[in-house]
Amino acid sequence: MATQRTGDETGGRRELRANPFGNYSLLEAQQPARGAGAGTNGTAAPARESPFANYSFQEAQQNGQALPFPPPSPTASADAGSLGADKLQIPDDLANAYTQLADNASADGSTHSLYASEPGQHHHQQQQQQQQQQFQPQHFQHSGAISIEQYAIRTLYEEFRDRAAAKIDTIVELRLDREPNLAKHLDHGVDPTFDRTLEKLGMLARRRPRVIIELLLVWRKTTIDAADDDPLDNSNNPAIGSAPLPDLARHHHMQAAALSRAHYIVRERKSLVSVYILCRALSAVVSQLDASHLDGDLGDRLEELVFGQVKQVNPANLRRSQNRREIQDLYAQLIGRISGIRFSSMSDRFIAELERIPMVSSGSDERIVELLHNMRFIRLRVYPIDALEESSAFLLSCAKFYSRTSGSLRLKHAWATLLTELLMPIAAVVDVEVNLPELVQAIDIIYAKAMKMASKVRHVTVAFPLAAATLCISRREVFHQRWLSLLEYCIQRLKDKQFRRVSMDAILRMLWVYLFRYPEASNVVLRRIDSLSRIFFPATKLHAWPKT
Repeated sequence: MATQRTGDETGGRRELRANPFGNYSLLEAQQPARGAGAGTNGTAAPARESPFANYSFQEAQQNGQALPFPPPSPTASADAGSLGADKLQIPDDLANAYTQLADNASADGSTHSLYASEPGQHHHQQQQQQQQQQFQPQHFQHSGAISIEQYAIRTLYEEFRDRAAAKIDTIVELRLDREPNLAKHLDHGVDPTFDRTLEKLGMLARRRPRVIIELLLVWRKTTIDAADDDPLDNSNNPAIGSAPLPDLARHHHMQAAALSRAHYIVRERKSLVSVYILCRALSAVVSQLDASHLDGDLGDRLEELVFGQVKQVNPANLRRSQNRREIQDLYAQLIGRISGIRFSSMSDRFIAELERIPMVSSGSDERIVELLHNMRFIRLRVYPIDALEESSAFLLSCAKFYSRTSGSLRLKHAWATLLTELLMPIAAVVDVEVNLPELVQAIDIIYAKAMKMASKVRHVTVAFPLAAATLCISRREVFHQRWLSLLEYCIQRLKDKQFRRVSMDAILRMLWVYLFRYPEASNVVLRRIDSLSRIFFPATKLHAWPKT
């Protein structure tokens, strides 16, 4: 539990005061069972479209900004196809450099295939080798001098690419009949060396954010292209699927089908691993940036890219694969980091998407629940005043959506959980900001709906924490007027072991605000404490009650 320091105005004496809002997690307060819809049955997941198939790059070199590659020769070609439906091209520096790399790639005789070579495939492997090597900046030869900054970016990018490739190869080599746990191999803390590489990418991004971000996106696309160009992909072979076949032909057909299935699993696994690494790398980069780095076109494109993955996700795929769920959580964390820099534009995207989803159509509840799940990392701010006004406007919009929710139990709980996690962090630091009209209106709307839900047993686990959070952000007179009614509700639920933890959690938070933020006269406070002490420490029992 976090602590808060307070000082005596005259003597300067300071003491530690327990703050019940530090590091709040509603999931820990409720102790939910894990596993509902999060596991996997061991079968291969369905084919997934590349998350960056629709992303496109604009010109990367503006006002003399150089990419980490030296300028190519005047004769180098700039033919590099578009990355998406919007037909924007790869930046000229990257396109020219990659084209010259492709011309020089044939000098290397080695090849790297997903499978062992088959007779008659030498020409195809040479083509694959050129496609895989055209995005390798260390082969780029240039006689001119480069700056220290360009050298540092090139060296660090090569280090990142090589370490990421090693991790992809390690996971691809695992047995194909089971879905690997990507977090076990790629999560923060598993490989400190790789973590430091990502941190260094973030530090370099302070000087060249556009270069670093676009290099990461190019790396992701080339990784998927290399998997798609595997020479043993027989998915388009007309012989497969034809029937009837003789016994020998049927045997070869079964072998080809099994090989094609293995290729599909490897390609899908590479795609998931590369997305996982990309999310971690972008999070490390964005965490080092501020508003000046993500202003204008770069911030808009990054927002559109990340939010597009959240908006278009298929909830059914997340239920079938734990790895997909973890990747979606990484996207949500990345959105939270971006919202810390560009709160207004990112929050507006969520509100606009919620307005577009019909409330009564079939399947809309599941889409809204998933969208709310990805909003939980957005952090409201109470200072400066501009940030407080933006946060209050966003909270008011969410409160209106929440007040109109009816019928769906899952949707009500999703809204209550989200609002609790949005309000708890600012409940620890809010002061005179509670008097802002928009914030007052939002709190009143949320409190009315939460207390209505708290009267029903099936909503207690989410309604009590939300009602307590709204009271902790209320004005002094509103808090003293309402907190005793919620306190009575919580005391009544202490006898039920199922609701004991959330009830005690709500009581302690309100009691902290009552004692340290909005205290009454000392004799009234002592009377309140005495009555609560008799409930928690009954004289007729040898142990404290309620017993958790």
